Amino acid sequence: MPSASRTPFAAPAPAAPATPGARRSARSGDPQTWRLVLVSDGPLTLGPGPGATRLDPGHLVLWDPGEPFDPVAADRARPPRALVLHLPGTALSVPHQALRGLVARPVPSEAGPAALLARFLEGLAGPASTVETRQAAWLGRAAVDLAVAFLSSVTDPRDDAAPQPRRMALLGEIRSYVERHLGDPDLSPKAIAAAHHISVRYLHHLFRQDGQTVGGFVRQRRLERCRADLTDPCLAGQSMAVIRARWGFHDAAVFNRAFKKEYGITPGEYRRREGVPAGAR
Repeated sequence: MPSASRTPFAAPAPAAPATPGARRSARSGDPQTWRLVLVSDGPLTLGPGPGATRLDPGHLVLWDPGEPFDPVAADRARPPRALVLHLPGTALSVPHQALRGLVARPVPSEAGPAALLARFLEGLAGPASTVETRQAAWLGRAAVDLAVAFLSSVTDPRDDAAPQPRRMALLGEIRSYVERHLGDPDLSPKAIAAAHHISVRYLHHLFRQDGQTVGGFVRQRRLERCRADLTDPCLAGQSMAVIRARWGFHDAAVFNRAFKKEYGITPGEYRRREGVPAGAR
């Protein structure tokens, strides 16, 4: 799930302190945790040397996972502050090549999806906001949806630098379709291709071009939904079998192996570590 933090910067500024989720990603070497930055006070710059990107208050900018995140105050008289939303790339339905085309492009948050996302982040990180554990997963999904709406709104299909705009749009539609049908036991490359009137071979080609496989994407999204449900106190009374079946895992052994490979521990261990009541295990 995504995580957000409000980050003050001195002049010169250190790298933004990571949230617990971001620290885990850094330790595991995850190259696909994107940073979406909203500047709330004072100008700052991101990036090295004379090519640094200047961000003014109200600007939103997407930052590449593989690039150093080194914010620096642009005006020593106005210490800047920023909100940083950490977004797992696998949770974003926007193709990765399209995301890379948006990196380091400041966008004002005055209207449209940008304004909706900015107001949501400000409210989420505001001093009056209190988020209970059972609400965190829902708010995280809302943050992802708003981020996708914003990123999609600033993807220019006329931009010649964006490779094959139609292909990227189709891949985004396919990812959204998969998200809506994760619980369908018949979800397969053949079914996905048929729903979008393309061949299975072309479906696999689309995902290979984006550095993924169809099966890998479906499995990862199912695992993430299971992981969120396993730690949701509102679902504490539901068994492991009910949760895994809801998201398309009908074989306990397959689910356990896939979960441990993805997160390093078994589903039961993960649930106990997160403090879910014993009766729900």
